[in-house]
Amino acid sequence: MKYTIKLLFIWIAAAATGCSHASDEIKIPYQAVAKNDTASLKIILKKKEFYGQLEVNYGGLYKDSGDVSGIVKGDTLKGTFYYQRYGKGTKRRIPIALLKKDHKLVMGVGEMEVFMNITFFKKSVPVDYQKAKFVFQRVR
Repeated sequence: MKYTIKLLFIWIAAAATGCSHASDEIKIPYQAVAKNDTASLKIILKKKEFYGQLEVNYGGLYKDSGDVSGIVKGDTLKGTFYYQRYGKGTKRRIPIALLKKDHKLVMGVGEMEVFMNITFFKKSVPVDYQKAKFVFQRVR
């Protein structure tokens, strides 16, 4: 009987804790258009991290689609885009940087380099949000 009550208490505590974490999450869909290219971003945003899916469609000819994840520092989201080119084949991982600005997400561009088969933004060159190809707006 004691064992059953302890298990019930642990289960209730875990459920309550899980519910409080869920309220920390914000699910937000975004879309961006740049000439003939479009991008769809669906992210789950927490206080210190984010994750979700990104699909970039290049003029209807091909698309890159996959998962995004990373950390949130102030108004900047930095992480990786783990995707399949053309929606098939070997997955690739590249860095991604998004700036929260006026309820939009601006995808920064930067110089990349590869070290030990990991691609990342060069630290010596800042990510440029002024020359962004995609500016994501919330979808209602």
